[in-house]
Amino acid sequence: MKKTIGMIVLLLTTSTVQAKIMTTDNTEAKQPSASVSATSDQKVKGLYFGVGAGATEFEHLDYNGPTVDSDDNMIKFIAGYQFSRIFALEGQYTKYGEINGYGWEPTAVSLTANLGYTFSNGLRPFGVAGFSAIDLNKQYDSGLEDKGVGLRYGFGLEYAPAVLSGFSARVGYEIDIFGIEYTYSSDSSGYSYGYTEIEEFALGSFYASVAYKF
Repeated sequence: MKKTIGMIVLLLTTSTVQAKIMTTDNTEAKQPSASVSATSDQKVKGLYFGVGAGATEFEHLDYNGPTVDSDDNMIKFIAGYQFSRIFALEGQYTKYGEINGYGWEPTAVSLTANLGYTFSNGLRPFGVAGFSAIDLNKQYDSGLEDKGVGLRYGFGLEYAPAVLSGFSARVGYEIDIFGIEYTYSSDSSGYSYGYTEIEEFALGSFYASVAYKF
């Protein structure tokens, strides 16, 4: 997975350099028509679908413990609509890797605003912010509820040059911060408490994805 992400980052970097060289050559040759044509062929608005994979990070925020890395890969499915060079509305289904020591296989359904800027060379730095619904998919019973609602945010870089005719590649980092209700029923001596509180957690992922815009 690290090799795949590294190859995509290298592709984005190489393509950026090539785009700058082409732009400089066009300027020196005084051929604005080629630039205008590339910009007009670029798909900016439209419906898009994608799939991605990456690594899972987990942290129990109430205990300030160390970040736990999952041995399993994270996968996600992406659907959205880009309204302009700046704004897109995006939904995701994310299946995180199993959380070591907790017996969770969490999933998240999110809806976010994707804000950035699509440059004429196809590069688009962006940030996302919105809400997510978390399902822990616990393997055994505990005092925690199975579901919660959280805040999702993140950032990334997308590359969608006109020559790819709607295809794009993306690398990014996103995180879900959410609360789960925990019921304290008794202690080791058998004394019953019967009260609840909200435990806070964070699930993060560094990922690479590909998409197609119609």
